[in-house]
Amino acid sequence: MHMYDNDASPHVTTTILEVHSDEVWNVAWSHDGTRLASASKDKTVIIWRIGLEAETSSRDCTVEFTLRDHPYFVCCLAWSLDDSILATSADHLIFLWNTKTGVLIKTLEHHAETVSALEWLPDGSGFMSVSLDRKIVLWDMEGKLRESWDDISIRVTDAAVIPGVGRLVAVGIEYSPPQNSRSLARGLVRESSPPLPPPSPPSSPPTPPTPPFVASYDSSMAGYSSENRMIIYDLETRQVKLSVHIEGELTSVKISDDSRFALINHCPNEIHLWDLEEFRLARKFTGHRHSHHVIRSCFGGVDGNFIISGSEDGKVYVWHCDTGVLLEALEGHGLGSVNSVARNPCNRRMFASCSDDSTMRV
Repeated sequence: MHMYDNDASPHVTTTILEVHSDEVWNVAWSHDGTRLASASKDKTVIIWRIGLEAETSSRDCTVEFTLRDHPYFVCCLAWSLDDSILATSADHLIFLWNTKTGVLIKTLEHHAETVSALEWLPDGSGFMSVSLDRKIVLWDMEGKLRESWDDISIRVTDAAVIPGVGRLVAVGIEYSPPQNSRSLARGLVRESSPPLPPPSPPSSPPTPPTPPFVASYDSSMAGYSSENRMIIYDLETRQVKLSVHIEGELTSVKISDDSRFALINHCPNEIHLWDLEEFRLARKFTGHRHSHHVIRSCFGGVDGNFIISGSEDGKVYVWHCDTGVLLEALEGHGLGSVNSVARNPCNRRMFASCSDDSTMRV
């Protein structure tokens, strides 16, 4: 466990979770703060029961379920608002799990390429999936297709719903229509450690990508652009409210509790804080390493007054949100990237991190 005082940055690791057999790429807390889901390159998701005892020495952390039916590496996680369903993704597939029994409810296959984000809608009516295939898809609670926005202008690398205002923030790579559609190739992959080999020639069968990913592409490939964008959509009308060109690759997005800010991880080596009311870049955070992998950051502290992020140097970095001052560079994880951090929604003095070292520090 990482713990911190109300007005102090996090500085203490209290629990290390070691069950996964390969890199852990994502973590997500249940809304009641008692369970933590972890997604791994070992093709499993683990649901952990995390005790909330104030005394860390007596806190009980146990494996509740191991979800094993994913055919590919697992990237995305999202708890339903009542925590009864966990949505996960592996490549282009989406899985819905009963979190009380660990039983697979349904497998959804609609996307043609890697699913890059899953988001439950604030009204609890269903969830949304986005993908590199330039689709935004809305599903109901049972996994029935409600609506599909096809052929949007970017290959989406992440997205997040803005609660209370009915909007979606999406980030990704602008798509340029190919002159010859037969030359379109599938070329966005995570550069794992060691890096993946170059894409196969067009005559060879495509290989499923390895998320998390960054935009590793050849600019000569049809349909690809070097331009990256943040786009804000109105969920009801599908209208684009804002579209901003941003230099560098955009790998993840997180919305603040008050819906005022979007926290966007930006390659190389920056995190951007966007003001969603004034539509401007409010602040940049630097000091960590981010050039190859997807790094997922979060707001931290009781009032969201910290920015917390993993890094490719194996550390967790903490900044003051209002000033941008780097407060901590927390060591503890082993070799490789710290890929994701997530704040507990009920005990906001606690957050979890996961790493290529196959562990989580909660």
